[in-house]
Amino acid sequence: MSDVRRLIRDIDRGKNLQKNLPAYRNLLADTYLDYAAVELVFSSYLLVDSLPEYHGLSPEERALYEEVISWLRRLTGISREEISKALEEIQKVRDQITKRMEQYTFYTDRLICYEYVLDRMKLRFTEDKEIEGRLEDIQEEEFIKQLMAFVVAHEDQSIVRDRLQSLMGILPVHMTKNKLLEKIEQTVTLYKGSDVASLEGFAYMIRSAAMLHPLDESTDDEIDSLLTELESTDFKELDADTYKKLCDKLEQVSERICEITDFYYSLQKVVNGCYAFGLVKLHNDKNTETQKISHRILSAVVKGELEEEELEKLEGRIEECVEKSSYLEAVLFEVKSSCKEILRDLELEQEFEDYARIANLLSDSLFVDLAADNQEIIVDEQKAAQVAAELAEELSRKLAECKRPVKKAVMAAVLEKLPAGFPGTREVEEYIRTNLFGCQDISEKAAAILELEQMMSEAEYWQRPDSL
Repeated sequence: MSDVRRLIRDIDRGKNLQKNLPAYRNLLADTYLDYAAVELVFSSYLLVDSLPEYHGLSPEERALYEEVISWLRRLTGISREEISKALEEIQKVRDQITKRMEQYTFYTDRLICYEYVLDRMKLRFTEDKEIEGRLEDIQEEEFIKQLMAFVVAHEDQSIVRDRLQSLMGILPVHMTKNKLLEKIEQTVTLYKGSDVASLEGFAYMIRSAAMLHPLDESTDDEIDSLLTELESTDFKELDADTYKKLCDKLEQVSERICEITDFYYSLQKVVNGCYAFGLVKLHNDKNTETQKISHRILSAVVKGELEEEELEKLEGRIEECVEKSSYLEAVLFEVKSSCKEILRDLELEQEFEDYARIANLLSDSLFVDLAADNQEIIVDEQKAAQVAAELAEELSRKLAECKRPVKKAVMAAVLEKLPAGFPGTREVEEYIRTNLFGCQDISEKAAAILELEQMMSEAEYWQRPDSL
């Protein structure tokens, strides 16, 4: 590993690139060859093993599963000449899964907002003497002191920022639409000088929180039916029986979404592994010992004949690949973007494009856009103004359509995505005092207090040595 570190250091310093880049290429090719094979074995095994747990799959989803399994069978014996065509087909499957997953994400965004609305109404319709007693015992000044200590006293400023943003999403919202739009515009200006992909990622996040992304027609009839019912509900006139029915339906649909999205996560992990394995085989057709073991195990997996003891033959190899690839990837994306002329002279430009794609495919970002081409485009004044104006128009229209409880839920979800932007601790304390203890809706205030208590309790639990 010391030779690898030395090579990476020299490349990072721009030393002897004509010699070092081909050596670096060989390390990438060998590392990814085994990494992709082992990753594919374990992700495929987990998918096949967990299939019986998915009870609500549609015929289309089962057909998609069978298509992925068929690709696993073909990849174990595919020739180098067939790989390019195979990758086009695998890309289509990946796009299909990504599209489906995106729709279920948009469903989740909407259900989170309605869950917020129903949660804030809970104490209007349920009697819980223990909770009521605990809330009656809360002393305003003591609670604010405790919450301030939790939020702003942490030595890690990144944790302080995260907790402030969580706070903004939990506290009752008492803010005008114009003030919210002003905060969004201020946040957009922070992206000037950065790459466009980052700004578009922020805009996507705001649209998700505000339920602005459109849904495809008839993605899931059960979820569509519930959303239609929630959208037409007059929450001011809600009675206890209807409230309970809505909560029960929401819980049932949420469980269904969790199961389906878990299935798509597992499926996409296998597809990414197939894609990465095919790409690396284009440039490295070695048949290493790890390759041989992986092929035998993979063949047993797709036939449903695997004995778990066989996986022990790959024990420790995935950790070795992950460690080595993490060193190599430290300069991969910089080399790809900054050394184009040298890579072109060495006839390695396309190959390094593929290695960058493999790095993304084997990362935890399962649904990363492999075709993103805006990483090097910089946000200027015009682009920032355009995005801010688009978000303002879309959000204004959405808020005008929403009933008041839903409007507050949308605003809370958006606020949680924005930098809190408090000048100091005094302003944070005043915001808590005004928005929480100044809230006149007893049920909404109680729900926020309970959620804040839970947040503090969970953080305390994970800080305890015996929780690890």
